[in-house]
Amino acid sequence: MDTKSRKSKAFKFWLCFFLGINIIGLCIIGGLAVLSSFELEMLGRDIKETQRFKHNMAVKFDTLARYITDRVETDNLHSSATAENSRIADMYLAELENEGENLIYFARNPKTNKVITNSAIDLGITTKGPISLPEEYDFYIYFNGEKFIGQKDGKPLDIYTDREYINTALRPYLESPNDYVVRSGDREIYYDIQDCQILLAVNKGIVGNPYGYSSLYDLQRQAGVVRWVLIGGFAVFAIGVGLLILSIIKRRYIKEFEYMLGKILGKIFFEFKVPVLLIGSLIILLTVQHFFQLSLVYTVLLAIASFWLLYIIRIDFRTNGVGVFTNNIISALIRKYKEFENRHPLQKALLLRFYTLAGLEVLLVVLTIIFLLMMVANREGSLFIFSVVFMALGVYLFYRYLRRYTNTVDDLGKIIDQAERIRQGDTSTKLQLSPDRDLFSLAENLNTIQDGITEAVERSIKSERMKVEFITNISHDLKTPLTSIISYVDLLMKEKELPLHVKDYIKILAQKSERLKILIQDLFDLSKVTSGEMEFEKKPIDLGKLIEQTLADLDDRISESQLKFKVNIPNSPVPIISDGNKLYRVFLNLFQNTLKYSLAGTRVYVDLVTDDKKATVTIKNIANYEMNFNEEEIIERFVRGDKARSSEGSGLGLAIAQSFTQSCGGDFDIEIDGDLFKVMLTFDIKSHKIIENDELK
Repeated sequence: MDTKSRKSKAFKFWLCFFLGINIIGLCIIGGLAVLSSFELEMLGRDIKETQRFKHNMAVKFDTLARYITDRVETDNLHSSATAENSRIADMYLAELENEGENLIYFARNPKTNKVITNSAIDLGITTKGPISLPEEYDFYIYFNGEKFIGQKDGKPLDIYTDREYINTALRPYLESPNDYVVRSGDREIYYDIQDCQILLAVNKGIVGNPYGYSSLYDLQRQAGVVRWVLIGGFAVFAIGVGLLILSIIKRRYIKEFEYMLGKILGKIFFEFKVPVLLIGSLIILLTVQHFFQLSLVYTVLLAIASFWLLYIIRIDFRTNGVGVFTNNIISALIRKYKEFENRHPLQKALLLRFYTLAGLEVLLVVLTIIFLLMMVANREGSLFIFSVVFMALGVYLFYRYLRRYTNTVDDLGKIIDQAERIRQGDTSTKLQLSPDRDLFSLAENLNTIQDGITEAVERSIKSERMKVEFITNISHDLKTPLTSIISYVDLLMKEKELPLHVKDYIKILAQKSERLKILIQDLFDLSKVTSGEMEFEKKPIDLGKLIEQTLADLDDRISESQLKFKVNIPNSPVPIISDGNKLYRVFLNLFQNTLKYSLAGTRVYVDLVTDDKKATVTIKNIANYEMNFNEEEIIERFVRGDKARSSEGSGLGLAIAQSFTQSCGGDFDIEIDGDLFKVMLTFDIKSHKIIENDELK
């Protein structure tokens, strides 16, 4: 799936989440609004059984009762009050008249002979006689002069025990029909319906009145509206729940869109977010503080708005973290300055940064002083705000510069430590600096150098390993035929009837095969010690005695040579920990090289010098050839000081000596000064207690 299609799908599922939350919230608001405007009982009951209908009947009964029994007993009643009372009564009677066929009303006061009705039909109303209503009327309330009676769908109503009637305007008539007093200011109005007949009858089919407002029809219409609104609301609510469930199932897409939204929010400066945050916080505070004072619908609206505000804030902080605060106008200006600064070398950029900060600080101090003086001169306290802003900006810029400077110093220390690690051979540990640091490019260059060193070392090790493996394999492969050659040469030398010139040939073959054997053995030993396969048995030895023993074994060759050996070895033991056999071979090779390549008639110096921690063996001789090479070249394998190869030698002696010395725990160095050739071997001295315990061998 391509990126564009994935982003589109993420937006679609987030839109499902957004619509689901809003639909559910608005449905709750709509339901609360409907239920706050209409009675819940209107949903499933006959309208004539609802409290609103009973309240409507009670109001209409009270209107008739007041109209036929109104009697004022007060000395302070003015004619204007009587006129106002009559006007209100006429208005209520007009509302009764607007009911049309929906309502039959009848009221008679036998004491005053006052009668009011909208029916020309003889209802058979007498003081105690039965009531005769048309068939289309299924409900009535009737006061027969003594008590209330009622009927609905042919079934009697017990008005005196029905709390929905008791809690309406009928209550005073139910409790005291002959002495109902209403006090209004200095007016006292008495209503006495004793012996009066009052009837209210309602049609089965309530219809609208095209010529006036019908409260009964309005009740019936409202009941229908409530039903349809709630049915539609439940359907929309179900859609919202479905959208919300779908978004929860596909929440991974929601998270992708939230991440994209967070990136967009991250580009908005903090200064623009602050007003929104303040308004959102104010909304939340108002919602919490006035929860019981606000209307329920308004509270839910505030809750939805607060939810989305907190949702946006959560996405912003989760995606951008502290970047919410650091992405501000000042930081943007500083980033622009950094882009300008990066066009210059590091040294110049650091100086430019300091000069820029100094200039800005001076400017801000001057502006602060100017506004303070203006505040004092004009006695205008509002100017102090500008001074505070300039001071705060100056402190903030200095803080940013100080933090940047501290980071640069810390990074410089890290780079110095990294250089020390590289010097010590650690090429695997990398230096990680943030890309926005001043020394980031320098750290990357160091890492690149480390990679180059590591790659070069790996190539060198690989090449060295291949050489060692090659030498080892060749040595093994040459040993078998060479052994056969030496054996057959030995057999030929034992033959007695061979000509003399043939015997000379055989003698030369024996010498050369023996030299080849030594060369192969040197190759084999060198490859083993280089690859780490050769075992070294380290134990306490006396270095001085080892040198004396080696010289003693070469005494015949030394006597035959024209060289004078000057040996300087301390009388006291020089204890070291090493492999005596391998170290013996090192000195043997070095002394044999000295006998081969020293100028006749010169002296050879062998010195053993010690201090508290180190023992150094120095062998010095004058070469019998021109040493046109350096110290590193002569150590290389197969390199001989005698370029003409006029003398015998494999070119491996010094290489083997160096490898054996290092494996025995010592250091091997060579110095060349003109014709003077000097070899130095250095070892760590161990405690003399080893000798006292007879551990030296």
